[in-house]
Amino acid sequence: MEMKDLVALGDKLLDIDEPKFRQIVDLLEQMNDHPDIQRTIAVIRPRLVELRLHRRPTLKRLFCDPFEDLFEALGKADPVPLSVIERSLMNSLWPLVEAQVGKEHMRAFRPALQDGPERKALAEAFWGECAAAVTTIAQGAVSGHFSEALDLRMNPNRMRALADIAIILSIAPEIMELKAALSPKPVPKLHGDHIEAIQTIGRRLSRARPESLKIFILLAASRLTDPSVLLSGLWDMDLGQKSADRAALFMQLSGTVVAQIEDRSRSWQDTPASDRMAVADLALDLVASLDATRTAMEHSRNKEFDQRLKQVRSSVHAMVKSQVLQDADAGIVAAIGALEGGSEGRAQLAQAENHARALRKCATIADTLGLRGELREMTQKTTASLTAKAQQALAGPAGNSRTGYTAIRMIELIAGPAEANKIMDDIMSGGRR
Repeated sequence: MEMKDLVALGDKLLDIDEPKFRQIVDLLEQMNDHPDIQRTIAVIRPRLVELRLHRRPTLKRLFCDPFEDLFEALGKADPVPLSVIERSLMNSLWPLVEAQVGKEHMRAFRPALQDGPERKALAEAFWGECAAAVTTIAQGAVSGHFSEALDLRMNPNRMRALADIAIILSIAPEIMELKAALSPKPVPKLHGDHIEAIQTIGRRLSRARPESLKIFILLAASRLTDPSVLLSGLWDMDLGQKSADRAALFMQLSGTVVAQIEDRSRSWQDTPASDRMAVADLALDLVASLDATRTAMEHSRNKEFDQRLKQVRSSVHAMVKSQVLQDADAGIVAAIGALEGGSEGRAQLAQAENHARALRKCATIADTLGLRGELREMTQKTTASLTAKAQQALAGPAGNSRTGYTAIRMIELIAGPAEANKIMDDIMSGGRR
């Protein structure tokens, strides 16, 4: 298969069977330097992550290894980094690094891609050379060089990313040690050994490279299921700093965490209106982050951060109210009446089930958001309407068992199996025709 044929497949590669997909990935990897191939790989990257394909080791991948945790999240369940680096930046940055280091000199580091006694030392030397190269490129970018190659006018945040990458590569051995300690990713909860590893490595950096401590902590946070959790433990960590420096670092990181929560609270606007569960999942994640962050910030008592977190909570309240509670009864009950509507009816029923699950899921955060009464009222109203539908279908003279059982199933999704079983028993004990 020629390159133009592979590129022409585009997003169709997301749907082909797995064996063929693996074969095509192998072919794409052999031509990875071409921009069209790089764009194709970017399109299929979510499936690469999902299948966890072992990809051919390259110096470009080794280059990215220390800071890959800061790449933008691909899957819904992936933690969102506190300081994001675009994956697409690598396609323009790596050629500049190669040119800066020298392609001939780069070849000397190829043994670092294979297991062997010299791998660790070679990899660390490689990252050191790349750190110097990215530092030079970043300095040149400040002076106006590389603007076109790195597309800096359209992506000014890349200046910050370049500076972060240079620092991370300069402390790559410590970062790899951190990654080994906080594994496998994502880490759901910080345990004693995790905290001890962060403190030990952090103290070492505090003595040798104090300016790298912030990005080190951001990388540690990005290996957690909820990055804001690290903030609550940070105040009590001994990172070898003076108290004033510790307070300054805490405030910097607090600002980063709050800004990320604000960004996530706005992301629901990009969620399809039909995917209520995605809204519910986001709401639960945001409430958990808000609680963890508010607890952590009891040390700082910063009024600005408190106000911003209150605004986020108000935003989540409005999101759940408008996207999950509003008209839930009408949408869910209407789907029961559309069962005979072919593919459109099935799609409507799937959306209603999605909405029902979201309603039940939001019950766990209703108190926190001040929506307990409204959610209870909507749940009772919807359950009552569904009960009437089930009663009519299962016990009435012109019943329809499919409609009745679907209504009971919907009650189970909203109110739980105990409530659904009770309603079913009441209907059946009343005598079915």
